[in-house]
Amino acid sequence: MYTTRSTLLHKLQNNDSVGYQEFYTVYRNLIYSTALKSGVPAADTDDIIQAVMLGIFNNGSFLYSKTKHGLFRTYLGGVIHHKICDYFRNCPPATEKAAPEEKARADFEEIFNAEYRSNLLELAIDELRRKVQPEVFETFELCFRRNLSDKEVAMLLNAKPNTVTIRKKRCLETLRTIITQLKTADPELDLPIL
Repeated sequence: MYTTRSTLLHKLQNNDSVGYQEFYTVYRNLIYSTALKSGVPAADTDDIIQAVMLGIFNNGSFLYSKTKHGLFRTYLGGVIHHKICDYFRNCPPATEKAAPEEKARADFEEIFNAEYRSNLLELAIDELRRKVQPEVFETFELCFRRNLSDKEVAMLLNAKPNTVTIRKKRCLETLRTIITQLKTADPELDLPIL
């Protein structure tokens, strides 16, 4: 389950290669979207992802320590911000339209926290997908991601409207439990409970 981030961090501290791949899978989109919204051109976001990964893993060793760095979210945000600043600092002068400090955006923390929350919610939805039956998750997708009414979903799935309502309720309860666990692990993050 994703919500056991401490397990992932523990794997990484033990140089577990599976943990490294899991870390990349979990955080790649977060790094990408944060870089993009911080002004890095899409063509250069892979360079930022690679720089962040190299900043977090030195010669295969995971550099984060809770006692030294505090919250992992804060540490990760700091590494991403530092690599974005480096990117703008190293831009050729001809392509610079503003100072690196301005390009790295003063509102980085706000951008990062919004992207972090969004990333966690997507991971929570992935966890929901693993916990419920496929037809139940499909109901969730149609109702909440495509904003279809219960009646429309019932017609699409050849199900009774009451069945759709029950499936939705089950998904919301499960998702709320997952989000509550995430909030417990990081209460300052202010994740919404649906």
